[in-house]
Amino acid sequence: MEKVKRKLAAILAADAVGYSSKMGDDEEGTLRVLSAHRAVIDGIIDFHDGRIVGTAGDSVLAEFASPVEAVRCAVEIQDALRTRNDSLPEARRLQFRIGVNLGDVIEKDDDLLGDGINVAARLESIAEAGGICISSSVYDQISGKLDLGFVEIGEQKLKNISRPIRVYRVAAGGAPLSAAPSPDAASPPRSGVSRLWLASGVGAAVLAVAAVAWYLVAPRGNPAVPAPALAAAAPAAGPDRDAEVKARADAEIAKARAEAQAKAEAEIAKVRADAELAKARAEAESLRRQAAAASAAAQRSAETKAQADAEIAKARAEAEIAKARAEEQARAQAEIAKARDEVGALRRGASERVARALPPESRMAAAAPSGSAWLAQRSCEPFRQLPALQDRVPVRVQGDEFSLERGQPGNPGHFSIRGTRAADGSMALEGTVLTRRVGAGEVPVRFTGRFEGERYQATGTMGMRPCSLTISRGSS
Repeated sequence: MEKVKRKLAAILAADAVGYSSKMGDDEEGTLRVLSAHRAVIDGIIDFHDGRIVGTAGDSVLAEFASPVEAVRCAVEIQDALRTRNDSLPEARRLQFRIGVNLGDVIEKDDDLLGDGINVAARLESIAEAGGICISSSVYDQISGKLDLGFVEIGEQKLKNISRPIRVYRVAAGGAPLSAAPSPDAASPPRSGVSRLWLASGVGAAVLAVAAVAWYLVAPRGNPAVPAPALAAAAPAAGPDRDAEVKARADAEIAKARAEAQAKAEAEIAKVRADAELAKARAEAESLRRQAAAASAAAQRSAETKAQADAEIAKARAEAEIAKARAEEQARAQAEIAKARDEVGALRRGASERVARALPPESRMAAAAPSGSAWLAQRSCEPFRQLPALQDRVPVRVQGDEFSLERGQPGNPGHFSIRGTRAADGSMALEGTVLTRRVGAGEVPVRFTGRFEGERYQATGTMGMRPCSLTISRGSS
């Protein structure tokens, strides 16, 4: 049985919010925005040494060796997507939810399976649009290592997860926050501004600007200075003391204004710089991927051209070989036909010399036994474009050798076959016929049959055309 391979991994699960409804409203536009967002997400994952182990339309599943890098990656993804969405019309903005979990997973080929994956996916499903949820196993590993704010939302019963999971929401730009109070807690509620928003860098910057604005519009005649401070500054009442206290209060207010304004400007500059950095990273990664894709496409094009050239060269070589074979076969057939003609001529010459050497009465008996001639009837079936054939062919007999020839050698239609009658009455006739079709040349002819008395009945082929042949003694 195959051994199951397990390991501990930080899993990031991300999914687009309202993707299906946006596809229904504007399919092509949504796909363009998703493709651009995915390029940013993939680039940031790669920058943090993550490995994408699964994608399904609008979702991404990535593996990290470090939970710190996984959470950093999640925060940078949300910051970069927030910047991109700010530049888009409201209807085309596409936000993502992200969940991060640290757990045991099963590795099979290039896929990851197991409870660690499922928990990450469920954490993503309860995150806010543009937000991040992490499990307590991740929180325990990153606490004190990242400049982030956390809101504990308590133990959550996640779908298809047997045990409750303690969950934290994440915000960048601040120290860890305390857990959110339960609805029935005895402590008084905090102000209407959520702690998550207060923890973010942008929230801090906005609060700082609000503080400056409050100082700028505060009534100068009645500064909000704590009573103990005024008492310490004014041990005795009187007009001079009041003026001194007022001067000191004005100085404190001016100092507070300057410090608040400087802090607000620094926070705003930091937020802008972080956003620009994330945007630049994403654009650089997108350009790198585009260049890699173009290089790969060029390589594939070169390989395809080389393969096509090789196929063309192979086809040409095969055509040359086929041509050479055809020429060689034609030459061989011509040589065979020439040799057969020469053998036939030699046989005829030898027969004639033998006949001349015989007494006159023997020559007559050999040339025409019983005083009668032999006639051949050739019959062929229709074949392709050729019609049926019925004709007679002259027969020449020398002892047991039979030869049939029709037409002039070298002219279309010339037919020539020869054979020798065996002792058992069988005979095979072989030769060639020069066809009338242009470029066809000579084709082989073969008949096999048997004598029954003085009648020879045979079947065979002329090329691929079925034919029959009958040779019998007739009147001269």
